[in-house]
Amino acid sequence: MSPASSRTPFATFRDQYAELMRSAFLVDLQYRASIAIWLIWGVTEPIISLGIWWSIAAGGAVDGYTREGFARYFFGVALVNQATLSWDAWNIDRWIREGEMNHRLTRPIAPIHEAIADNVAYKTPTATIILTMWIIASLFWPAVRIPFEPGRWSLAIIAIVLAAAIRFLNGYATGLLAFWTTRATALVELQFGLSLFLSGRIAPLSLLPPRVAHVAEYLWFPYVLSFPVEILTGAVTTSEQYLRGFAGQAIWLAIWLALYLVVWTRGRRHYGAVGG
Repeated sequence: MSPASSRTPFATFRDQYAELMRSAFLVDLQYRASIAIWLIWGVTEPIISLGIWWSIAAGGAVDGYTREGFARYFFGVALVNQATLSWDAWNIDRWIREGEMNHRLTRPIAPIHEAIADNVAYKTPTATIILTMWIIASLFWPAVRIPFEPGRWSLAIIAIVLAAAIRFLNGYATGLLAFWTTRATALVELQFGLSLFLSGRIAPLSLLPPRVAHVAEYLWFPYVLSFPVEILTGAVTTSEQYLRGFAGQAIWLAIWLALYLVVWTRGRRHYGAVGG
């Protein structure tokens, strides 16, 4: 038996993933300037929000948030948002409209794995850069320092990974709607607008009007940003808060995974039926 024939399916899949990630990393190297611009843009929004709330908190704490509290919160927003952002809907929309999906369907590995590898290759170095910036800033600016507690940081990493998975599947499933419509990305843009308020990007959720915060509780937005940030900054303190947050993430991850599987299966059939 030859070495190739004795390879297990897992080993073959692992090697395919390694090659996908290598290719994604090499592509990213060709777009270093663009990535730097996107990275700066991703940091700009939380910095602007921090500046606004820093000014508001000049007269005292705002619903429990001091200036230092806002500083830690928005540094956390910059890190978590970079580690969890999703752009795949635009890629999928283009693949379907321009016919690039055709050759991807002939590959032995589903297109979603290419997107996962691309996400990991991009987010790992860029999120590391923001984390490094946070660490350096904390050396000179005590306001953004947070204690290194291995247990809490471990839970924060788990929450960030789950948040990234939710946002990825949400964006991927939404992008697959391009099998039926030419405006799939419009739904992503709508979600982007809603997330400004409902995920805690421009303000902690506790500062939102009660009715808006109540609506957010029934959607996935808080679980992809606010919850991981609050773990990082120490706002989540009780077992009940941890359980409720992780349960919400698990539920929404299952929902978006199921929606992806349904849309992918039916969309692929529709694509083939119309001669894609």
